[in-house]
Amino acid sequence: MNDNELFATWINLTKYHDRLLKAMDYALHHQFQLGINEFYLLHFLAQTDEKKMRLSDLLPKVGLSHSALSRLVSRMEKYRGESLVQRTTDQGDKRSVDVLLSEEGEQLAEEMLSLLNSTLNNQLSEKDINKIKGLFD
Repeated sequence: MNDNELFATWINLTKYHDRLLKAMDYALHHQFQLGINEFYLLHFLAQTDEKKMRLSDLLPKVGLSHSALSRLVSRMEKYRGESLVQRTTDQGDKRSVDVLLSEEGEQLAEEMLSLLNSTLNNQLSEKDINKIKGLFD
């Protein structure tokens, strides 16, 4: 593959990714009035044994700046009158902030994941899914 073909393939991959991401974000906004970043926050917290992570450890996973993630956590503390997450001060390091997932937040993360799986299944053919899996095998 020459350089031009490689770059063209890269462009097509990013367009494909953007299309899927927009479809997932649209589905989340339509159903829950939340976006993909809110899902990422809830999802990564739900994956931990304690349903808790340091704010600084969430930064690379969610892909936001520190201030943007802090604002996101604030919004999730007040979602529809419920607290999906809660900030706590780390007892071992008072400078560190932990984010704790509530039961409501965990339930919502499961509902959002189900919706995203359905959205992806509607957007992708079996051939597409196998090609994507093949990239990471």
